[in-house]
Amino acid sequence: MGKSIASRFENIDVTRSVLRAVIINDDELTLEMDFCLEPAHPDYETPGAGDDCCFHPGLLKFAGISKLGLERAEHPDQTQRRFAIQSFNIEGTKFDMACEWGTIHLQARSIRVLTE
Repeated sequence: MGKSIASRFENIDVTRSVLRAVIINDDELTLEMDFCLEPAHPDYETPGAGDDCCFHPGLLKFAGISKLGLERAEHPDQTQRRFAIQSFNIEGTKFDMACEWGTIHLQARSIRVLTE
Protein backbone atom coordinates (compact mmCIF):
# COMPACT_ATOMS: atom_id res chain seq x y z
CA MET A 1 0.00 0.00 0.00
CA GLY A 2 1.44 3.39 -0.99
CA LYS A 3 1.56 6.54 1.06
CA SER A 4 -1.40 8.89 0.96
CA ILE A 5 -0.99 12.12 -1.01
CA ALA A 6 -1.23 14.16 2.20
CA SER A 7 1.56 12.19 3.88
CA ARG A 8 3.83 12.80 0.87
CA PHE A 9 3.60 16.53 1.65
CA GLU A 10 4.56 16.12 5.30
CA ASN A 11 7.01 18.85 6.31
CA ILE A 12 6.65 20.66 2.95
CA ASP A 13 5.08 24.12 2.93
CA VAL A 14 3.40 23.98 -0.48
CA THR A 15 2.08 27.55 -0.46
CA ARG A 16 5.63 28.86 0.06
CA SER A 17 6.99 26.50 -2.62
CA VAL A 18 7.37 27.72 -6.21
CA LEU A 19 6.60 26.33 -9.65
CA ARG A 20 9.51 26.25 -12.11
CA ALA A 21 8.04 24.55 -15.19
CA VAL A 22 4.97 22.84 -16.65
CA ILE A 23 5.67 19.89 -18.96
CA ILE A 24 2.88 18.16 -20.93
CA ASN A 25 3.52 14.77 -22.54
CA ASP A 26 0.66 12.62 -23.93
CA ASP A 27 -1.63 11.89 -20.96
CA GLU A 28 0.94 13.04 -18.40
CA LEU A 29 1.66 16.39 -16.80
CA THR A 30 4.81 17.14 -14.79
CA LEU A 31 5.26 20.20 -12.59
CA GLU A 32 8.86 21.04 -11.75
CA MET A 33 8.87 22.56 -8.29
CA ASP A 34 11.15 24.07 -5.72
CA PHE A 35 9.54 22.72 -2.54
CA CYS A 36 9.85 24.79 0.65
CA LEU A 37 10.97 22.29 3.28
CA GLU A 38 10.09 22.69 6.93
CA PRO A 39 12.72 22.02 9.63
CA ALA A 40 11.34 18.51 10.39
CA HIS A 41 11.87 17.35 6.77
CA PRO A 42 14.84 14.92 6.44
CA ASP A 43 16.39 16.99 3.60
CA TYR A 44 16.03 20.33 5.40
CA GLU A 45 19.07 22.63 5.46
CA THR A 46 19.37 26.10 6.94
CA PRO A 47 18.31 28.58 4.22
CA GLY A 48 21.07 30.51 2.53
CA ALA A 49 21.50 34.27 2.64
CA GLY A 50 18.54 36.02 1.04
CA ASP A 51 16.31 32.92 1.18
CA ASP A 52 13.41 32.73 3.60
CA CYS A 53 12.98 29.02 2.99
CA CYS A 54 14.96 25.81 2.42
CA PHE A 55 14.13 25.19 -1.23
CA HIS A 56 14.57 21.65 -2.57
CA PRO A 57 13.87 20.57 -6.17
CA GLY A 58 11.09 18.10 -6.83
CA LEU A 59 8.33 17.02 -9.19
CA LEU A 60 4.59 16.54 -9.15
CA LYS A 61 3.76 13.91 -11.79
CA PHE A 62 0.22 13.29 -12.98
CA ALA A 63 -0.54 10.26 -15.20
CA GLY A 64 -3.74 8.96 -16.75
CA ILE A 65 -5.23 12.44 -17.07
CA SER A 66 -8.95 12.38 -17.85
CA LYS A 67 -9.60 16.14 -17.49
CA LEU A 68 -7.12 18.96 -17.96
CA GLY A 69 -7.57 22.72 -17.84
CA LEU A 70 -4.57 25.04 -18.16
CA GLU A 71 -4.94 28.79 -18.27
CA ARG A 72 -1.64 30.59 -18.67
CA ALA A 73 -1.42 34.07 -17.16
CA GLU A 74 -0.10 37.02 -19.16
CA HIS A 75 3.51 37.74 -18.22
CA PRO A 76 5.18 41.00 -19.20
CA ASP A 77 8.50 39.56 -17.93
CA GLN A 78 9.21 36.53 -20.16
CA THR A 79 12.44 35.76 -18.22
CA GLN A 80 10.61 34.83 -15.00
CA ARG A 81 11.79 31.38 -13.84
CA ARG A 82 9.96 30.86 -10.54
CA PHE A 83 6.23 31.31 -9.99
CA ALA A 84 4.71 31.85 -6.54
CA ILE A 85 1.75 29.66 -5.55
CA GLN A 86 -1.48 31.32 -4.37
CA SER A 87 -3.62 28.19 -3.84
CA PHE A 88 -3.02 24.44 -3.98
CA ASN A 89 -5.46 21.57 -3.48
CA ILE A 90 -5.34 17.81 -4.05
CA GLU A 91 -8.47 15.87 -3.23
CA GLY A 92 -8.56 12.24 -4.33
CA THR A 93 -7.82 12.24 -8.06
CA LYS A 94 -8.50 15.98 -8.50
CA PHE A 95 -5.83 18.69 -8.46
CA ASP A 96 -6.23 22.49 -8.55
CA MET A 97 -3.54 25.14 -8.34
CA ALA A 98 -3.43 28.89 -8.92
CA CYS A 99 -0.05 30.56 -9.22
CA GLU A 100 1.77 33.36 -11.03
CA TRP A 101 2.18 30.98 -14.01
CA GLY A 102 -1.63 30.63 -14.29
CA THR A 103 -4.20 28.05 -13.18
CA ILE A 104 -4.13 24.27 -13.46
CA HIS A 105 -7.16 22.03 -12.96
CA LEU A 106 -7.00 18.31 -13.65
CA GLN A 107 -8.19 14.86 -12.80
CA ALA A 108 -5.65 12.03 -13.01
CA ARG A 109 -5.45 8.34 -12.26
CA SER A 110 -2.03 8.74 -10.61
CA ILE A 111 -0.53 11.65 -8.65
CA ARG A 112 3.09 11.25 -7.51
CA VAL A 113 5.26 13.55 -5.41
CA LEU A 114 8.99 13.17 -6.04
CA THR A 115 11.85 14.99 -4.35
CA GLU A 116 15.30 14.91 -5.86
